[in-house]
Amino acid sequence: MNPLLPFLMAGDPSLEALPGLLSEAKALGLEAIELGLPHSDPIADGPVLQAAAHRAIARGATPLRVLESLSGLGDSPDIILFTYLNPLLQIGAGELKRLLAPTPIKALLVVDLPFGEESGFESDLRAAGYPMVPLLAPTTSLDRARRILSDRPDPGPSAPFAQRFAYVVARLGVTGTGQDTDLAPVSRRLAELKALSGRPLAVGFGLSDPRSLASIRVMGATPVIGSALVQELSDGRSLREALALRLFDDA
Repeated sequence: MNPLLPFLMAGDPSLEALPGLLSEAKALGLEAIELGLPHSDPIADGPVLQAAAHRAIARGATPLRVLESLSGLGDSPDIILFTYLNPLLQIGAGELKRLLAPTPIKALLVVDLPFGEESGFESDLRAAGYPMVPLLAPTTSLDRARRILSDRPDPGPSAPFAQRFAYVVARLGVTGTGQDTDLAPVSRRLAELKALSGRPLAVGFGLSDPRSLASIRVMGATPVIGSALVQELSDGRSLREALALRLFDDA
């Protein structure tokens, strides 16, 4: 099981800093990392990630520049590109595949792509080796979850974690800290989903403190940390400092 799935916003603090952050993440032993493509009108991001995206955009972090900055990077964990659909459609599937090919990106998490929509676009990218991560909300029925997991299949144990996991949303609302997340419903939800599929599960939204992250691990899933990490990096902490208590048992 992957012990932690961190989220970084590409271009914050700068695109020039991104290779170093990714190298540090790999040195910490992280198998995969979520990388946000800055978007001006996000629907799932809370205030911390919105502010980070706006700072990145103001510094010139366009989708094309972000993807170009990742070209040729070998010293990086596998990347899950966290994005919205419109920037991808503007690039187009053909050009997108060309841009993705020399990068460490292994999968896409497109938060506003409804299940069953843009199926041709999605299947084209999946055939090229860039699957879409299944996204399961608290309101997703088990029958619909079964269909989503079937439509976005697990490529199997030989594939990397980035291409296998399903993202379980811990609570309704937007990303961010300062909102207590009741983990009892999350535990029940994970048990239900594990009965449907043996693929790895990651849990995000509202997780940040070491205790809640450890609780998710005890449940057999990978915790996602986003807003708290982005805020601490913005405040000047290093990635190692920000993750130490959340990743290392002996910290």
